[in-house]
Amino acid sequence: MPESSVMLNEINKVFIPCRTVLEMEALTSLFLETHNYESIKELPKSQPTSQQLIEVFSVIKIEPLERIIQYFIDVVVNRLKPIVMYERDHHDRYRMGNVAAYAQTRVCLYLALHRLKLKFLIIKHFMDQFKQNQYKLTGSQDEGYRTFLSSFHKNYAEKNLMNLKLMLSSKRMSERVSELMDTHDIITNEDIIQALSFKQYLDDNARIKFVMREIKASLFVCNIMFAKIDVLNPFLIPKETMIDTEDIMISQDFLPELIPDISSCILEENTSLTEDCFTAYDFFINRVLEGINNGVRIASGGEINLDLDDTIYSTGNLFEI
Repeated sequence: MPESSVMLNEINKVFIPCRTVLEMEALTSLFLETHNYESIKELPKSQPTSQQLIEVFSVIKIEPLERIIQYFIDVVVNRLKPIVMYERDHHDRYRMGNVAAYAQTRVCLYLALHRLKLKFLIIKHFMDQFKQNQYKLTGSQDEGYRTFLSSFHKNYAEKNLMNLKLMLSSKRMSERVSELMDTHDIITNEDIIQALSFKQYLDDNARIKFVMREIKASLFVCNIMFAKIDVLNPFLIPKETMIDTEDIMISQDFLPELIPDISSCILEENTSLTEDCFTAYDFFINRVLEGINNGVRIASGGEINLDLDDTIYSTGNLFEI
C-alpha cells in the first residue's frame, strides 16, 4: 500500500502517538475471547481507574499489559475535558462543546472512532460489491472460499490486517540493532497485529464471533473515552431517540443473524429472501454509520461532519484493492 504525503502525515501525527488506542483495542479483544461483553458493557459509565480496569481484565502483575492500561487511563483518558452540553433531555439538538475539534487531547478519541467506523465500512464495502454483482461473489471475494460467510470473514480479516500494518508502520532496523533490542517485556507492533488480525476458524459461528469481538473492542474503547467527557450516549441519532445505535452494533439481530441468513439464502439460491435480508441489513448499517458520525460530531463540538462513507483519517487505497 503506497504511502502518500497525507498518509505519512497521519502516521506521524496520529497513528504513532495514539498507538495506545490500538493496544487497548487488542487487550479488550483478547479479554472478550473468554468473557462476555455484557460483563464490561456498563463499566465505562463508572469511569474506572487504571487499577480497577487492570483487575477487571485480570492482568495484575503482567507488567506490559498493566502499562498499557495505566497509560491509556492515567494519561490519555484523564487529559480529556468534559464537554459542555445542552440539557440532555433535548435529544433533537446537536450537543456542542467548548473544545476545539482538533485539540490535541481529542486525537486519541478521534482515532478510536475512526477504527470503529472503519470496521463497519470494511463490512459495507464487501456487501456493496456483493449486491452490485447480483448477489454473487466476485472472483476476488470467492477465491479459495466456497461460502459467502467464509468469504465475508476473509475479506474483513485481510482488510483489517492491511490497515493495522499501515497504522503500525515502522522503520526497518538492521539485524544487528534488532538483536540488541530487548523486547521481552514490551508490547511490540507484531504483538498488536497478532492479537487483532486474522485467525483461522473451522466453523462459521466462530467467524462471526471474531468480527463481533473486534467491533465490541472498539466500542468499549470509545465509550471509556466518551464517559470521561460526560457523554454516555454518543451514538444516539438526533430525532431518532427510539433507535439505540449502540445496541444495533452489537445486536444479535444484525450481523450475527443476518450474515448467516444471507449465506443460507445464497446456498439455497433464494434471491427473494436474500433481497429481504439485504433490506434489513441496509437499514441497520446506515443507522450504525449515522450513529458513529454523530459521535464524531459530538466529540468535535459540531466541527467535524462526515458523510456516510467518510472516515476521519486516510485509509490509503484500502478499498481499491
